[in-house]
Amino acid sequence: MTVLHFQATSTYRYTEMKPKHHLLKSTITLCIFTLCIPLTSLAQQNTQSSGNTATDQLSLNNEMNEKQSWWSSLPKEKKMVYTTTASAAAIGIYGLATWDYGSSGLHSADEGMFEEDSKYGGADKLGHFWATYAFSDALTGLYKSWGYESRKANNYGALSAFIVQFAMEFGDATSETQGFSWEDIVFDGIGALTSVLMERYPELDRKIDFRVEYIFNVEINNIFDDYSNQYYSMVLKLDGFDSIENSFLKYLEFSAGYYSRGYDTDEVSKKRAVYAGISLNFSRFFYQNDFKKTGKILEYWQPPYSTLKVSHDLD
Repeated sequence: MTVLHFQATSTYRYTEMKPKHHLLKSTITLCIFTLCIPLTSLAQQNTQSSGNTATDQLSLNNEMNEKQSWWSSLPKEKKMVYTTTASAAAIGIYGLATWDYGSSGLHSADEGMFEEDSKYGGADKLGHFWATYAFSDALTGLYKSWGYESRKANNYGALSAFIVQFAMEFGDATSETQGFSWEDIVFDGIGALTSVLMERYPELDRKIDFRVEYIFNVEINNIFDDYSNQYYSMVLKLDGFDSIENSFLKYLEFSAGYYSRGYDTDEVSKKRAVYAGISLNFSRFFYQNDFKKTGKILEYWQPPYSTLKVSHDLD
């Protein structure tokens, strides 16, 4: 069955479950960077509250430099190791405190892939792919800022992201409600390798994005793993083709995607679907207006209800 829709109108009842927190985990790791880099604002506040003499000022400047020197003086190799280790450790600590890590002995789980009777209808596998891909790219940018040349930064960024995701999966192996999933690891690896591919071929990266779109289709359980509220897509951007000269067409993009519904709710009816879509390239607009960070985010995140979709149910 093919369905043309502008926005989701289905409603489901929410039941309390313990779904995997893959995207939440990856988002937490993105925040770990701030824990690894000393904040200069604290030192600056100390400077403002001190005396006005030149001697005091010099002393405070030296103190500020000393506070900054531990991290800034580290070789980039150690920064990379510490960042990877801290990210994995933070996930482990959070998992012990909030999730049920450590509640069981090591065990595996057969979650399936995209089958109708799989755990989340395959949406969680695309979540693994997207999270590792986005995390690899984020770490690549960070490692470049530390002095790594582009290729090494990307190789190490993808490796770090995969290690952190593997550590998360190991934590799941100690969870009574989860278990180690080789299917998850496969899609983690594909996500990391896709980041490497895009870095190697910039022209391909200009033309293709991988995005997640979060809508409000059911009652929110957790914004990062409510699969009934998510779409995953590969987006073709006309902006990446130099042969297209029409300025309006460069704002158009076409997408192909996948989603599942009902696997994380108490609904008996479950749904898996693929879709084709058309939308505007918001990333191009922000890049052109010098909002580069916003433009970059929009290469990974699709604003909700911004894509006109034609869906085909697989069930």
